[in-house]
Amino acid sequence: MRALPTTFACLALAAAASCASEPETVLQSDLPQVPGLTPRDSSGIVQAGGRVTGGQFAYKGFVENLPQSVAATRARYEGSGWRLWSETVTGATAVLEFRKDTRSARVEIIRNQVQPRMSTAVLKVTEREPAAPAAGVTP
Repeated sequence: MRALPTTFACLALAAAASCASEPETVLQSDLPQVPGLTPRDSSGIVQAGGRVTGGQFAYKGFVENLPQSVAATRARYEGSGWRLWSETVTGATAVLEFRKDTRSARVEIIRNQVQPRMSTAVLKVTEREPAAPAAGVTP
């Protein structure tokens, strides 16, 4: 009977280790990963001063409930100081755009309706042009 508590302890440690293996941010920056999905591919990465300022990141995983995935993504980004700029949810697709300093992060989550475990997301980060001052205003 002693093996039972040990088995539970080992399972708890394994679960904690698997959760800890997925970083919450991209490249140890202030850019959050898409929660609940596994990073699969990246391209065009640009970094400056410890920040990701450009790039595209692909994810794959289980999206059972699109509104819940959208809410989790919004919470993670807002918790990291990103501000929701726009949100569109239609059918099986959600597009969220967040802004922080001079950067935009566009997250598109696509729920695979036939096989929800094969759902995808794409995160695209871009550097925005600074807004020009209004006419007659000195910066």
